[in-house]
Amino acid sequence: MGFETCGPNEVMVVSGCCHSGSTFIPGGRVFVWPVIQKLQKLSLNTMTLQIESPNVYTQLGVAVSVTGIAQVKIQGSSKEMLESACELFLGKTNHDIERVALETLEGHQRAIMGNMTVEVML
Repeated sequence: MGFETCGPNEVMVVSGCCHSGSTFIPGGRVFVWPVIQKLQKLSLNTMTLQIESPNVYTQLGVAVSVTGIAQVKIQGSSKEMLESACELFLGKTNHDIERVALETLEGHQRAIMGNMTVEVML
């Protein structure tokens, strides 16, 4: 038996006995019964990612190399967004989460560049 706490940059997810689903506690404290309840934490820190897309072919077939910077964050103010983020990322390391975000953004960057001309990019 005990109180668990987390800072404002993470969310605690409590599941098990006495909960009809998962309970989300973004930045706070909660009482957890060991063995019959499970506590997991998910970071809400901002991640800065460098997105590299070498040899992307533009709309007119010109090869360009593009580097982008993105800052991504799990939105902790909405229960629906926390549920979605937990389904995808709970139990994964920060490195795994960054890798998934980076691969997604690389695909989007390549798709955007493929629909543009060099003149529009400048």
